[in-house]
Amino acid sequence: MTTTPERHPLSLSSCEDILAYVPHALGFYPQNSAVLMLIDEDHLEATLRVDLPEEDTSSERESWTAQVLRLLDRMPHIQGVVLVVYAPEDSLAEGRIPYSHMVAQLEQGLAGKKVLLRHSWCRQGRFVWNYATDDYAEPTPVRPLETNETHLSLVFAGSAPLDVPWDGSGIPEWPQAAEILKIVSSQQHNVINCLEAWLQTMDLAETEARTWIHEEHEHTALLLGSLEVKIVRDLLPYLAGQGLDAALDVLFGVMRGDREAAASPLTNYLLGRGWHSPDWQRIDRLWSVARDLLGVAEGNNRQALLCILAWIEWARGRGTMALCLLGRAVEENPNYELARLLQKLMSHGIMPEWATDKLRAWRANFS
Repeated sequence: MTTTPERHPLSLSSCEDILAYVPHALGFYPQNSAVLMLIDEDHLEATLRVDLPEEDTSSERESWTAQVLRLLDRMPHIQGVVLVVYAPEDSLAEGRIPYSHMVAQLEQGLAGKKVLLRHSWCRQGRFVWNYATDDYAEPTPVRPLETNETHLSLVFAGSAPLDVPWDGSGIPEWPQAAEILKIVSSQQHNVINCLEAWLQTMDLAETEARTWIHEEHEHTALLLGSLEVKIVRDLLPYLAGQGLDAALDVLFGVMRGDREAAASPLTNYLLGRGWHSPDWQRIDRLWSVARDLLGVAEGNNRQALLCILAWIEWARGRGTMALCLLGRAVEENPNYELARLLQKLMSHGIMPEWATDKLRAWRANFS
């Protein structure tokens, strides 16, 4: 679930605007998906993507509708929904609008929760249907995005949706990778020094941080090598989100032997529980640095970076992105335990509590 930026004007009744906006909100162009725009009064609060049912049968529709309604239960203030179904090319049967029975069942379920399905469309290839019309209505062609003002304004703001969710691949190898990895292999790691080095990096602006890690090989080797220390790896999202003092409280508590009580704040945070929300600026910087380091990391250090990136995407409300990154991590190393644990957690559709709180959720920066 991606929280919608407040500053971007969007017509909730314009199919063209909605179709242009959705890929920017998700970060990729959806396929075989239902995308729900969640509305509180007249404000677009969040964008939720759900896989379409494998088969358009009565039992599959019932199960799918129940899943969507459970997700919406976590946002009880939502008053309306705008729906776009992205149907596969072969899903049109007997000229009927694809998934029309599923949409009708969803509308009934929403009504039972006093949520209004305000608009609903189906996109299939180059055509779009309006579910408010007759089931056998003719579709209309979709206009090219290049002429849509919503799309253009978001592109100018720096948004660039991917064709498919990113799985961690495609980062070019650093020219200095061999030299840095050689330093990593000879290091000894002090946990506090490692945490301080990461915090110093995350407290820099993105361009400054990237310049530093590319130029200061000893520092970069320290960041990479620290990922081999499980407590450092596991504390990094907490360090980014809650700061050094909170991370050291957990660390010293564990070192004193009071592991369960000391680790409780960390565990709750990593599971998205509690009233705290992350420091999103520092979280975004951690994401940027971790992504860049994929160009030099290998082995378990690379799996650790993929897990950190996946957790950040999940924390942002982008579960699809998170699962793609974890899928890559498990594919590369099926024995990397953290990747498998996170994959199991996130595949159940569990969301962090802050993702459904408009005051605490991450907001895509389209400004």
